[in-house]
Amino acid sequence: MRTFPCLVGVLALLFLAGIGQAETLRYAVFPAPPYMMGAETEKADDRSASGIDVDIVREMARRMGLDLALVHCSWLRCLSLMENGEADLLSSAYKKPDREKYMDYLARPYLDSLPIAFYVKKGSGVRITDYADIYRLDSVGVLRGASYFAQFDQDTRVRKYEVASQDQLFPMLVSGRIQAMAGYVPTENYRLKAEGFAGQVERSAYVHDEKAEVYMAVSRKSPLAARLAEFNRVNEALFREGFIARVIREYYDRYSY
Repeated sequence: MRTFPCLVGVLALLFLAGIGQAETLRYAVFPAPPYMMGAETEKADDRSASGIDVDIVREMARRMGLDLALVHCSWLRCLSLMENGEADLLSSAYKKPDREKYMDYLARPYLDSLPIAFYVKKGSGVRITDYADIYRLDSVGVLRGASYFAQFDQDTRVRKYEVASQDQLFPMLVSGRIQAMAGYVPTENYRLKAEGFAGQVERSAYVHDEKAEVYMAVSRKSPLAARLAEFNRVNEALFREGFIARVIREYYDRYSY
């Protein structure tokens, strides 16, 4: 009979400890500088990860009283984790009907433009001055499962070569394995400047730049899905205070090319 009060006491302590424990925000990240940096592998140090998206999400988690855990994945794997509820939040996402089946997008996009260009090896003689020029190419490298812009995404006449990670494309281009690659200009600006490809790769004269809204989204199977309204309130506050604009400007200026 003496063990019963002890058991009750232990259970009470465990219950009280659980009350004070913060929920964890599992944030799906993939290599995409300057939006997500230090997200290359599962062995990456989450504390040193940075970038536009990471800085915004880290502040969002702080204001919501959430512990932040980065879930490292390829782009397609990140989508799968969101669909299954194994990750709570995804960023750098275009709004697409198939994704809206398993993700709730925050009401306000944090980016409204993401220019797309094509990149070729310097000295190769390949010139892309308008969209039609890409039809002449034998191979255009793209990230598997990524969205660039509607015309290009849906164009079956373009001979595309898919890879699992965007950081594979510049090395493939330099080695001559592909003739050109499609890239998000801010991301490729970073790689040209920070990874030493500036002397080996050049950007096409043709750049596709139109309104392109980029969002953060919460998995519908996430335990945090019930806090969607709170995510939206914090997101709006970060806009209103100029936090998001400041973060974007700082990273774009740092890696301009």
